[in-house]
Amino acid sequence: MAGLQAVLPFPLPPCSCSHTCLPTSQIWTSSVDLHPPPTSACSALPQRGRRHKDKKATKERSQSAYEEDVFTVTKGWTVNVGSTEEMIEMAGVNIPIGLNEKLLQERKPSQSCKVENKTIRSTHKILKVISGKVAGKKLLSPADMTVRPMMEVVRAAIFNSLKARVGGNASFSGRRWLDLYSGTGSVGIEALSRGCAMVHFVELDPWVVAEVLKPNLEATHFKPHSVIHKMAVEAFLEQSLKPNCELGSFDYISVTPPYEAVDYNLLMGHLAISSLVGADTWMVVEYPSELEIHDSCGQLLKILHRRYGRTHVAIYGPVWAQKS
Repeated sequence: MAGLQAVLPFPLPPCSCSHTCLPTSQIWTSSVDLHPPPTSACSALPQRGRRHKDKKATKERSQSAYEEDVFTVTKGWTVNVGSTEEMIEMAGVNIPIGLNEKLLQERKPSQSCKVENKTIRSTHKILKVISGKVAGKKLLSPADMTVRPMMEVVRAAIFNSLKARVGGNASFSGRRWLDLYSGTGSVGIEALSRGCAMVHFVELDPWVVAEVLKPNLEATHFKPHSVIHKMAVEAFLEQSLKPNCELGSFDYISVTPPYEAVDYNLLMGHLAISSLVGADTWMVVEYPSELEIHDSCGQLLKILHRRYGRTHVAIYGPVWAQKS
């Protein structure tokens, strides 16, 4: 202890730690740089090692904070302004003012990010009217698969079959057509182009009505000869059962529903008792190949059946049409 005291410029207080300290003669063998001075013989030993550990811990904390900020930034700029500035200062990088403003601008949520889980729908023109007043006129249809328009080859075959069985070129002149699940309105517009006086369109999707059906009617100039019912077909058929329904029976009815969203037995049952179907009504029903459809619908009989790939079409008509 006397040898150590001779080296130290201040008196060394006794050790108060709980563990056994090394003899002082083994601790201090030469003059060392003491900063700050030890408080005891025990604390004098790890002083240099503790300073090294403190520096290492400070470096690790700084590195961890930097890495955490970089990770957070790459995840979507979720750190606040203060954290970003500290990160740049810590990295020792001088960011140009213009680049810094651009980075801050990119951190702001864009308008497209706010429209999450919203599908942007668009249209294209791949359909056209086959025959009649506006033959060749292009029609809008949704670019997605939410609406499945009747194929042109199927539409042409149906109208040709009806014309052959009903009365030639005069088959549609002045008649009324009901287009259920109208979608693009291609079937009803085809009927108007071939001479029908009025077509009632029933479509539930408001976007399809506003962005597809109405523009198609305006483009073909058939809007004055059409009525749009923006509602479900089931609700429309229920309304036809009410005593105050003034729609009456239609000359033609087209039924082109989305296959997976319709119970055909229920649908055909509603049509069978509906006042919309008269004794002389002709009805076209499109259905999938895996479905067996009834041979009659109310007072109408199945006159014709055709297959076009996966699509099947049944035409129902009056009793007299089957006999002939």
